[in-house]
Amino acid sequence: MQAVRHLTFCAAATLIWLAGCVGSEELAENDGYLPVDAGFYTSGGASHRFTLARTDEAVKTVQLFRTGDESSLPIHTLNSGGTLTLAFDILEDGTGSTLSVYFYHADRTWKRDLLPSEFLRSFLSDDIRRYDPSSSTEVRYVHYSYEFPNANIDFLTSGNYIIRVAEQGYEDEPLFERAFFVSEDAAEVEFAFRSGLSLGGSILQPVVQIRPGSQLENVQAFDYTACFVRNGRFEQTRCAPEPSIIDLSLLQFHLPRDQAFTADEIIYEMNLGLLQVGSQVAGVDFSTSPYTASLDFDYARFGSEVNRASLTGQPVIDEVYLDGGSADTQAEYVDVQFRYVPENEQQARGPVIVTGAFNNWQIDPQNTLTWVPEDGRYEGTLLLKQGLYLYRYYVDDPVATPNRNLGLQQNLYTALVYVFDPTRLTDRLVAFRSVLGQ
Repeated sequence: MQAVRHLTFCAAATLIWLAGCVGSEELAENDGYLPVDAGFYTSGGASHRFTLARTDEAVKTVQLFRTGDESSLPIHTLNSGGTLTLAFDILEDGTGSTLSVYFYHADRTWKRDLLPSEFLRSFLSDDIRRYDPSSSTEVRYVHYSYEFPNANIDFLTSGNYIIRVAEQGYEDEPLFERAFFVSEDAAEVEFAFRSGLSLGGSILQPVVQIRPGSQLENVQAFDYTACFVRNGRFEQTRCAPEPSIIDLSLLQFHLPRDQAFTADEIIYEMNLGLLQVGSQVAGVDFSTSPYTASLDFDYARFGSEVNRASLTGQPVIDEVYLDGGSADTQAEYVDVQFRYVPENEQQARGPVIVTGAFNNWQIDPQNTLTWVPEDGRYEGTLLLKQGLYLYRYYVDDPVATPNRNLGLQQNLYTALVYVFDPTRLTDRLVAFRSVLGQ
């Protein structure tokens, strides 16, 4: 595990624009950890970078979901008795070792704020003691899982949270971090959409009506904020301006047109639950080590049919694994070949990078695809565990992005309703709701 402890940082200054590195001032503000994406969280005219520690190269297939529902968003209801499950693999030919978990509270702009004693009821950290080595797989790994809240970890307040995993005694050297939420379920939320057109194509404006429960009767209308997320992409959260007051017990929020969701992000889906040729897999080669799976062509103008399970933006493993045995320790890691055909089969002016549920949507220069001029497409290979993944291509060339029709693909929209707490100077998450929209 010594090699795992050493995080990989960017060294090339030319990659700064790809969000692989940040300046020294930003590092100081964010405890020295690199962001996972170039996305910004916008609220009230101010932008705050959604930052998580960069995932160590040996860590793969990180999932965080409500226990028993692998395709759910990581949102826990306070004092509900339910739990969240964190699962991940570490590539190594060994038996594994105990790891530690740490928790951080954040306001709605993802600024880490409270002391652990202000949001945790019991201990300030915990250990992951459940881990199992893979069984007879071509690529060796150790599978880890952890459920919380538990006897050691429980939450006192709602809001945005970050969980960090590190080797025991090395909190300042994280292996990875992930975001999750703790909600109070203290208000009713009704969801609707307004659709329209802009110069770039179709747009969608989420609209929510909020009816506060009795525990919120003393909260003023303008202490509420409603934020919206598409497909579990928390780094791209968008917040509505001040609410409209319909009556004394009903508030309405909507995104203005200039912040509405557009269709400029075509998404694709692959299902590797069964290693055989199918609608998305063009070929499988078992003579290589690791095994190799070639995906069908991804065309810039079209996305793919999307399964609702994948719309939470993270991997789905157990629900789709069909090759026998336990997916936790018997699913294979496969070299997956991506083949992207750009608009008019012309090379983009900048790099093309594949990103998705497999790497927490990080725009990572290591995942840059190679242009194959004789075939008019980009190609590249990533090592992925058998499962269901949503993904996209980051193309650094605005000219190469055609107009999109938002109605071609389903998306999962989530409304997060916050109340500012003046006693703790942070935001409570009082309600949420997710719905499918075009």
